[in-house]
Amino acid sequence: MFTIALFFIANALFCLAYIVRDMAWLRAITILASSSTLPYFYFQSTPLYGAMSWQIAFIAINTVNLTFLLLQRRPIKLTQEEQWLHDTTFSLLKPRRMRRLLQHAESHEIQSGEALIEQGKELRALIILLSGSASVKVNGIERATLSPGDFAGEMSFITGRLTSADVIANEPVRYLIWPSSVLERMYQRDPEIKNTIQSIIGFDMATKLARQAP
Repeated sequence: MFTIALFFIANALFCLAYIVRDMAWLRAITILASSSTLPYFYFQSTPLYGAMSWQIAFIAINTVNLTFLLLQRRPIKLTQEEQWLHDTTFSLLKPRRMRRLLQHAESHEIQSGEALIEQGKELRALIILLSGSASVKVNGIERATLSPGDFAGEMSFITGRLTSADVIANEPVRYLIWPSSVLERMYQRDPEIKNTIQSIIGFDMATKLARQAP
């Protein structure tokens, strides 16, 4: 009777596994359900070793996948600069996803007076300042100042149009750049990140407009 009760409990757990939406819980409940069927199959008049073998295989597969899921969900410790970037600009991204984005960026530095972006050029990249400041100049007239954590040339990046201003370093500027081709490959692997980055850029543009308002 005990083994029969376990078998019914196992089937109830399988039903519960189909209901839950979280993949980690689904796999954990499935492991428990599969384990509960083993006594039933073993204590038959003729042990059902074939059925037991399949259940053990399901347990092993789900255990491996559950382990990977839990490892991916572990909290990560950000570096000081990564934490600053998350707090300043990328708060909409989970830390692990932000780190993945940063790993695909190229780091560069320019000196005072050098152009980060030239007016009237094609810009097929996303740029963010890490340190230093830069002036945004339209036809030689200064319109705004970019600070660490600000994107540069984001309007041209989004629209695909030629850049509308020069961006000139006021001091040594360190920045990150993501070529469009790199981001497109990321979007294909993780479509959700595209919407998040667009939201982040939109918030950045709104913040700049607010700074310029009287």
